Amino acid sequence: MSFLAWIDFDQADRDRTRRIMDLFGQEDTRDELGLGSVRDALADLMFPGTSTIQTRLRYMLFVPWIYRMAGTHKGTAAARRELARALEIRLIEALVRGGETQNVIGSAAREKLKRLPSDVYWAGLLTLGIRRFQGSRNACLEATPGEAQTLWANGLPPAPDDFLSSPDSTATFPLSTEEADFLRDRLAQDAPHSLFTLLSRQASAAECDMIWQHPSRADWPNHIRTLVGHAERFSRLMHSASLLYNLMLSEKAAQMQGAHESSWHDRVETYSAMLDTWKAETPHDLFTDWDLQDLWLLAQDTIHDVKPHSRRFIETWRETVLETGGGVRNDATARALVRDRETRLKGAKSRFRNDSALMRWSGASGTAPLNFRWKPVVTNHVRDLVDAE
Repeated sequence: MSFLAWIDFDQADRDRTRRIMDLFGQEDTRDELGLGSVRDALADLMFPGTSTIQTRLRYMLFVPWIYRMAGTHKGTAAARRELARALEIRLIEALVRGGETQNVIGSAAREKLKRLPSDVYWAGLLTLGIRRFQGSRNACLEATPGEAQTLWANGLPPAPDDFLSSPDSTATFPLSTEEADFLRDRLAQDAPHSLFTLLSRQASAAECDMIWQHPSRADWPNHIRTLVGHAERFSRLMHSASLLYNLMLSEKAAQMQGAHESSWHDRVETYSAMLDTWKAETPHDLFTDWDLQDLWLLAQDTIHDVKPHSRRFIETWRETVLETGGGVRNDATARALVRDRETRLKGAKSRFRNDSALMRWSGASGTAPLNFRWKPVVTNHVRDLVDAE
């Protein structure tokens, strides 16, 4: 068994590591080919303050309200921490009593919840300037009464009078007009040129699976359309590499199993068909004039470090797709690229080298196209702003 130890990471390191850990359990989004740094850089540039495990936007207010309540407790810092946790657990019950049946963090775990809403939203609160305090949640609750006045943004809407005031309290996700205006103001102030800010001002929430399918895309400023163009190209291009990875492993597992009819043989047929569909539906000239150097420069403005070997893999994969006209399924060069990439990242644990690791594999890793948190996270947030009343 392997363990991750919290060394002396700063808050950004902790948040980044937690995001990585969250993805371990989601087979369709697992980053087997080391694409996460580019994916997260683009997501942060388009939708700052968000993360894959956020659910609804009003948590951006629930958490400050709870920490303000806990911070006024006159006991020790340890007592304030216990109160903050108790209030976050009470929030679960309040939302359920309020009729919320989806997107409630901890609705199944209840009092056993380990990942509290404050943990999920803490980094985003800082990014959007709602949280002024730079430190951890525990340190926040150690603030003196004088310091407590500067922990949160000016104009933070007050909590409802009955917010978690008793064990029978109720809460809901819809934002009030005042709350929505505050959140729009924070976006405008701390992320003025982001796509998230632009979408927050719109009168309706578009229904589309990918952000590049948004009906208003043609009207967006050039810098946003350029960013979304990078996201579309990266998602479409690297989807083929991920599908080939799954196909190659399924072929190896099927060969090891030996039977002519098995789930592994079914997966070989499935991934082969998916790659053929990708080739037929992807306009490969989309990648011809793609300025990858511009993408690398944009990524440098984020906390995500795109390593030289990752850049080389992506650049070489694009060249291979262009040279084969998208026919990577049976291309020896494409297969070698995928195998070498995964082997470099995993070493002795590579599923191409380690038969035991392959047999423990579920059969699907990274099969979903990258959507950069657009759905459901950002779509939920935008809809919450649009529906505020």
